Order: sequence, then C-alpha cells, then structure tokens
Amino acid sequence: MIPIALGAIFGVGWIPFFAFRAEAMTAALPHYSARERLWVRAAPLLVAVHVTLACAAVSVMPQVPRLRGGLGIALYAAAQIFWWRARLQIGPLRHRPLPDEAPSGLRRDGPFGLVRNPLYLAYLMAAAAPAIVAARPPLALTWLALFAALAVRAAQEERRLHAQLGAAYAAYCRQVKRLIPFVW
Repeated sequence: MIPIALGAIFGVGWIPFFAFRAEAMTAALPHYSARERLWVRAAPLLVAVHVTLACAAVSVMPQVPRLRGGLGIALYAAAQIFWWRARLQIGPLRHRPLPDEAPSGLRRDGPFGLVRNPLYLAYLMAAAAPAIVAARPPLALTWLALFAALAVRAAQEERRLHAQLGAAYAAYCRQVKRLIPFVW
C-alpha cells in the first residue's frame, strides 16, 4: 500500500508545476524559433515519460526501503517548496508573461540567488525523487535525458534574457550558476 501511495504522491505533485507554469505554452509558442519550439515541447514530454516510468516503478515495489523512501520524500518536498518560492517571485500565478516580454526586474534573491533557472532545478529535483526511491538504472537514463532537455531550454531562455536585460544580466550570470548550485 505504501509504494502505491508514494507513487501517486510523486505523480500528483506535478499538477501544480504544469497548472501554474510561468508561461502558457500555447500562447508562447508563436514567439519561439522552430528550434526553441522543439525543446519547449520536448522538455514536458520528457518530464511526463520519466515521471510516469518512475512512479510506476515505485508503485510496483514490494516495499520501500526506509532510507531511499525518506530521501525521496525529503527531496520531493524540497523541490515543491523551492519551486513555489521561485514561481511566486516571478509574479502572481495568473501572470504568465510571453517570451518577448522582458521581466519587470532582475531577481537576485531567494531561489534566483542560488541558480538562474530555479524552476528547472526544482523539476530536476522532483524528477529525481521517485527515481531514487525506485533505484532502477533505466530511470537514470530518462532523468539524464530530462536534464539535457532542461539545460537546452535554460540556455535558450538565457539568450533571450541577455538580449532583453543586457549588461545587468551578464553580471548576474557571472555571479550565479545556471542550473546546478555552485557548479554549473
């Protein structure tokens, strides 16, 4: 019963991530180049594939080892908290700026003081949680594919922000890492 409940929690927890995205995908797509559109669509697809496989793997486990289960739950909770803090810093949940709209200001505090793309970091953390619990090697591969897609999206978004914010954004990039705190 615990594996099924844990798999369900890991799956249902993604609903706010998609329901309160920082951008409305359909409205944003015309503002992207063809290459950007490819990755805008690929990233959520890879999230869905990885999370579905990971939640299914957790759900069919005969029992959840305490250490992996505790680590997975803690990582997932941290991802949720981190995502909500970052998303609320972007603006009200109903506000979904288009890609060509420059941000009203450059945030350097909270999650944006840790990494330049905190929503993507939260996605990676949340996606890693059920994979850690399930401990299946194929999930490492799907997580790495997800990481690659989000790294591409982060680079694409940052090119836009450089064009919109100029020298201030370049200085921010020298101070704060892109996706992995203190590393990259």
